[in-house]
Amino acid sequence: MRFIYLLTILFFAVGCSVRSTEYILPASNLQKIGSFNEQIGVKEIMVPEYLNSGKILIQKGIKLSRVDANFASTPSKLLTQKAMTTLKKVLATPDVFLYPWDFKHKRGLFISINLDNFNYKDGYAVVDGTYFVKRNNGRVITKRNFSYSQKVRENVQDIVVTLSLLFDKLIVDIAKIIAR
Repeated sequence: MRFIYLLTILFFAVGCSVRSTEYILPASNLQKIGSFNEQIGVKEIMVPEYLNSGKILIQKGIKLSRVDANFASTPSKLLTQKAMTTLKKVLATPDVFLYPWDFKHKRGLFISINLDNFNYKDGYAVVDGTYFVKRNNGRVITKRNFSYSQKVRENVQDIVVTLSLLFDKLIVDIAKIIAR
């Protein structure tokens, strides 16, 4: 009887331990494109609300669905960290920080990115929105709309990887502006 009781508890415990998949944004193999000798601040990336709920938006024609894509952290924090890491690598500088920080007496600039779409639409991963780069004195260096897309299979892992690569393209394009 004890054996059956123990076996029942074991099956219940195993049945209740649901394995959860979480996604991170993979690192890209990026090369140095230039250098920058001042501080760079990156504001926390603004993302669409659906993304912070742990969902990827799938659009087929006029039909929208939300698919679970549990990220290891909030997507805005993951994307902000990815932007900072990518800028450090492609601009060969350690001076990339989360903005705001106290740099009243220092030279530098900051970047603000607002993602309007970070989703899958009719066979393509899509990343679009706006960004601006400003000097610490408030002077705007550039303000642009952007749109990147790439064909991808309708598989959550493939979509997340492709979205991450498209985001890297955005950060590299911003780094090219900074390195001029």
